[in-house]
Amino acid sequence: MEASENRNETGTDEARRPTALETLKKAGEDRITMLSDGIFAIAITLLVLDIRIPDGVANYEAFKEALTDDFFDGTLFYAITFAVLAAYWMNHRRLMNIVERIDGIFLWLNLLFLAFVAFFPVVSNLLKFSQFPEAVVIYTVVLAGCGYSSLLLWIYAFKNHRLVSVDRAIHHNASRFIGVSIIPTFLLLTLFLLFVPYFRSSPSDLFYTWFLLPVVNIIWRVGSTKKDKMD
Repeated sequence: MEASENRNETGTDEARRPTALETLKKAGEDRITMLSDGIFAIAITLLVLDIRIPDGVANYEAFKEALTDDFFDGTLFYAITFAVLAAYWMNHRRLMNIVERIDGIFLWLNLLFLAFVAFFPVVSNLLKFSQFPEAVVIYTVVLAGCGYSSLLLWIYAFKNHRLVSVDRAIHHNASRFIGVSIIPTFLLLTLFLLFVPYFRSSPSDLFYTWFLLPVVNIIWRVGSTKKDKMD
């Protein structure tokens, strides 16, 4: 009897103990998460370094002009980019908490996603020329491209339960994918405003429409929640 109990306890302990393969998977996921978090942190830090008043401001009038044109505008553009990056980062963290295994293709897709993130500080320099439509277009396309590369990660992980638990409901996949694609799709759609004469003459004002993103996201989440309850 005692021997049987010992065997049961041993079997329970072995069942609870992670296998070498599970430990390896966990270590790999942790390395991806640490690398991703590090690149996000560096990108956000580099973005804020561009906010400054130029040298050579000799009088108060010049200071006020620089404060409005350089410091305030730079802070606004930083806040917008930071908000988009934060949303992408939270989506990525959510995905990494869901996936149960990783493979080579997922690693390459993740590197593509991080390549867009690391490129943000470069394209943010184009905002100094936001009076030109081309600068606004390139900046917006890069931000949207990052979002769509994140969408590729989600699609690859969830397709046929490739990297996620089989307990995950497939019929919710469309809702997940649409939720991830809202931000990049909205950003690209705002580019059509450049065909409007007002935005054509003042392209940087297009960025103010991005403040509608939280509203669009809330509307989608409310509608998605109601649909899930009906299902």
